[in-house]
Amino acid sequence: MASVAIDCGTVPQRAPTSPAAVRRLALVLRPERDLGRPVDEIRAWAAAADVALVGIDGEARLPDDVPRRPEASLAAGCDAVLALGGDGTMLGGMRVAAPHGVPVLGVNLGTLGYLTEVDAGHLGRALSALARGQYTVESRTGLALAAGDGIVEHFAYYVVVLTRVPGRGQAALGLRIDGDLLVRYASDGVIAAAPQGSTAYAFAAGGPLASPRAQGMIVMPDAPHGLFNRAVVLAERERLGIELLRRSAPVSVERDGRLLGHFEAGTTLEVQASPNAARVIRVHAGGFAERARRKLGITDPAGLADFDLAGHER
Repeated sequence: MASVAIDCGTVPQRAPTSPAAVRRLALVLRPERDLGRPVDEIRAWAAAADVALVGIDGEARLPDDVPRRPEASLAAGCDAVLALGGDGTMLGGMRVAAPHGVPVLGVNLGTLGYLTEVDAGHLGRALSALARGQYTVESRTGLALAAGDGIVEHFAYYVVVLTRVPGRGQAALGLRIDGDLLVRYASDGVIAAAPQGSTAYAFAAGGPLASPRAQGMIVMPDAPHGLFNRAVVLAERERLGIELLRRSAPVSVERDGRLLGHFEAGTTLEVQASPNAARVIRVHAGGFAERARRKLGITDPAGLADFDLAGHER
């Protein structure tokens, strides 16, 4: 059985710091989309507020006078990263910002945009908040993943998903927590979600909503055969071991929607929650509950719409 270990000493561990006025801002743009209007707004704001902009090498949608950098060093020396797009763009911004301890502000230019902080119509207000230092910074938990022989470590800021390869049968998995066996079952796979990723695949599979400020990891079986069909919540530093049992079909492994590869029976993977792995910018006063209601469309039953639970009229 192939087994790999995680060295979480290499995972960024950064505590939040007091925000300062942004003077250098890195831009991450959603691919293959016309962003002329928001880019023009950002450029005009930057010129008026004396803010330097930087972009990724090869990004043709930015003005020629905006310096370009390789993606790996885009956020170096910047005060913030601005991600223009949806949740995928926000995750891309976190990937380039986290190694440098730089916070990310997400601007939703798509539909749901659960991870993003502001919609396109409020971009100007958010930019003003950056220039004045009137924002807060929150830390986010990430997932360190060791997967397969010769692959030391990968990092996810949202979710790690193991899914059976179609047409090859069911995934037969054994789950261990810090080496102790929890359960074995056949299924479509298993989902390991960071708290901020709880509202996506894990939630659709019946998992709980978790505050993005929480620490730890949610483990959710995907269509299991057997009595065990409950989510498990692990604390930070607890290790989730996932063994592909002898009778298992091959599985594909994704992190934050990106395919890592396919793995055969006999492989063991490990996932571990790591706190303070990334940082995000908040400019709204509303918290987790307000965002969940707004983004997920949570509504009250008709009979309670005009009353609170104590019977008082609203």
